[in-house]
Amino acid sequence: MFERRMASPFWRRLTHVYERYAEWRAARRARRPGAERDRLDDRFCARPFESFELQENGSVHLCCPAWLRQRAGNLNDTTAAEIWNSPAAQDIRRGILDGSFRHCNRDLCPEIQAGTLPTRAAAAAANPRHRAIIEGNSTRIEGIPAFINLANDKSCNLSCPSCRTQRIQFNDGPGYEARKRLQDRLVASFFAVPTDQPFVVNVTGSGDPFGSRIFRDFLFALDKARFPGMRVNLQTNGVLLTEKTWLNLRKIHGAVGSVLVSFDAATEATYSVTRRGGDWRQLLENMAFLSGLRRAGGIGELILYFVVQKANFREMADFVRLGNRFAADRVFFSRAVNWGTWSAAEYDDQCVWNLRHPLHAEFARAIADPILADPVVFLGNLAELRRTALGRAADAAAPAN
Repeated sequence: MFERRMASPFWRRLTHVYERYAEWRAARRARRPGAERDRLDDRFCARPFESFELQENGSVHLCCPAWLRQRAGNLNDTTAAEIWNSPAAQDIRRGILDGSFRHCNRDLCPEIQAGTLPTRAAAAAANPRHRAIIEGNSTRIEGIPAFINLANDKSCNLSCPSCRTQRIQFNDGPGYEARKRLQDRLVASFFAVPTDQPFVVNVTGSGDPFGSRIFRDFLFALDKARFPGMRVNLQTNGVLLTEKTWLNLRKIHGAVGSVLVSFDAATEATYSVTRRGGDWRQLLENMAFLSGLRRAGGIGELILYFVVQKANFREMADFVRLGNRFAADRVFFSRAVNWGTWSAAEYDDQCVWNLRHPLHAEFARAIADPILADPVVFLGNLAELRRTALGRAADAAAPAN
């Protein structure tokens, strides 16, 4: 019943209205005088000039769709190569170069929220390719994308409540064939011809690379000998990334740039809620193996990921400790986003960072925990909330005049 309700025109319209309100609020904040963090006219973001993300409906985005909603095209209508420099893609890039960032969601983008976007001068000095783009005001990019994110299959061995209402798996039938068609079209544009151009392929932002037949087959067949400049980033829940699975990836050994493992918990009890269908003990066993791989140089970077929500915010500090236990290079936090799995009221109940939430005071104490200042931590779109919480705590502790 809930799934039917969420699929109804009324709820789709309500979600659309809420999203437009969030965009309006972000734009309004951007116009505040004196909001130094929100000034982006001298900043640069490389994502739209480097990233190509394929969604399961064929839509192509040049950044995370939650952070930049404007699509560059649809792979059902044309080729991946044509989309890469489509009029829409070039307009998105123009919005970065003119300093307006007009297609970006300033409330949700972690780089904007954390104030970590480089200045145009710093970006130009650090990267010759970026310097050529900035100085040439270039919106057309030659070659294949520097970052290809495969999000065209939601198949996963888990059914996390923040992501979906039930388990999704496409191993055969029409659903599988439609997604495989998109995958084949992308491969035809970007992977058919060997190249030594440096690029990264990320699998996956939509499900799990090993819970998906399409992605699993793609990864097991991928050969670094054909793409010596390639790096592979794996974005996974970690349960199926066993030592045996790693052996099946032998043709890309030495080319795995990073492994990002989503936990959303620091204890087995919370994990059973936030990662429905998971196996905590198997995950910890796999993490011990991955940690050893990282220490031996078998993977370039080990990242732990935590989507903050009502069920788990109290475990943020313990999650940093868990990351240190496995010698993670980074521990990444992000606010939960409503991907249509919650009603507006249900999502509001998850947003403990909202001032009106009954658990907000407890959240403020959690986000102000000193361990979150550990250099390994990246707070992304929670960074401003921590600054606010620390400021209020300092004001409360200050002696009265």
